[in-house]
Amino acid sequence: MKKLEKNIYKLSWPIFIELLFFTLLGTVDTIMLSNYSDTAVGSVGIANRILFLFAIVVNVLALGIGVVAAQYLGANQEQKAKDTVVTGVLGNFVLGVILSLVVMFFGRSFIHMIGTDEVFIEDASTYIKIVGFSLLFVSIRVGLSNAFRSFSHPKVVMMIMGVGNLVNVVVNAVLIYGLFGAPSLGVQGAAIGTLVARIVMVLLLIYFAYKLLKIKLHKLRFHIIQLRKILYVGIPGATENVLYNIAQVLILFFINQISPEAVIAQSYIMLILSYVFIFSFALASGNSIIVGYYIGEREYDIAFKHTFKTTRVAYVLIFVIVGAVNLLAYPMIALLTDDPVITEMVRKVLYFAIFIELGRALNMIFIAALRSAGDTIFPVIMAAISMFGFAVLFTYILAIRLEMGILGVFIALSMDEIFRGLSMVFRWYQRKWMRIELIEAA
Repeated sequence: MKKLEKNIYKLSWPIFIELLFFTLLGTVDTIMLSNYSDTAVGSVGIANRILFLFAIVVNVLALGIGVVAAQYLGANQEQKAKDTVVTGVLGNFVLGVILSLVVMFFGRSFIHMIGTDEVFIEDASTYIKIVGFSLLFVSIRVGLSNAFRSFSHPKVVMMIMGVGNLVNVVVNAVLIYGLFGAPSLGVQGAAIGTLVARIVMVLLLIYFAYKLLKIKLHKLRFHIIQLRKILYVGIPGATENVLYNIAQVLILFFINQISPEAVIAQSYIMLILSYVFIFSFALASGNSIIVGYYIGEREYDIAFKHTFKTTRVAYVLIFVIVGAVNLLAYPMIALLTDDPVITEMVRKVLYFAIFIELGRALNMIFIAALRSAGDTIFPVIMAAISMFGFAVLFTYILAIRLEMGILGVFIALSMDEIFRGLSMVFRWYQRKWMRIELIEAA
């Protein structure tokens, strides 16, 4: 068996580059579409918010694959780790087919349900129908990506994401602007580019799963024991993510009541902050794999201390990056829009970015660590309390009732992230997760 990688930097930097490529995928769409029209950007932002809700559902099994496989590998049970991957990917494929059909047929209805302004509906409906089909490929990609990370091969996913980016840029350029005699399709072209890129990435992941991990995906067999463990981790984890996205859809409903400019500004703010977010996410992902290894080895104290070490690294990075974002705010915003109203909305929120990102880092790192330990219920309970008690409620109070606009939205989001983050640290300190037995001893 390949030696397990337990260096947080060696595990996290390929995950960071992978996430950077993934984020760039969205940025390329946004910049290309912003040159087409600001309305197109708002339409895609609305469609993506709904698509994210469905994409998160495929993480029911994908989350479990990574955690269970990591613990089996830590316990030196490689074959059971491979059985876990096959079971999870097959289950995700079935789920992906169902979700793709739901979004393709009912996507327009979902867009109407969140009170979308008429100016965005046609483009958002076009985008959601095409990209909705790609949920089938997303379901396979997230499962295999988690498997490669757990087997200490994050560089494979990183390289494949880079190829996907290149494909997306080329197809986007051709179809959005109508290069080389192709029709100029605008939002539809961006959607096709995303779909083609996701298909290419899945084909490459399947190839390397056979070649590198020696995992035989063609042997379509559910391993019931592994499936139960995957679901034990995955269902609460995905429920938490679904709650998050439901809360985000409700928040988008309130943003839609502010103004079309607020909808567009929110898309640009989330895009800029995503480049801060990926540092925290990469460290949280790397730490969760290492925690899984240590728990499989029954080295609980090392797992406990390692998570705090990771948090310190994340905080240093966040202060540096958020500072850089604020220094370069106007040039970055100028790449996206020249509308003065939207520009000032975005600029005002970025001053407060440090609060949401510090809370989010704490939240992500400790939730991922608890999940790797099999402690999955507490984060869901706190998510329900905090997301709706802080994020949604205070968005309404601050943004709508007190008329603070988009700034009120992000103050409410900061309250949610900080409260949940502190709750997760408290839970980690309690060490109840040390008593959970997710896998059997070798």
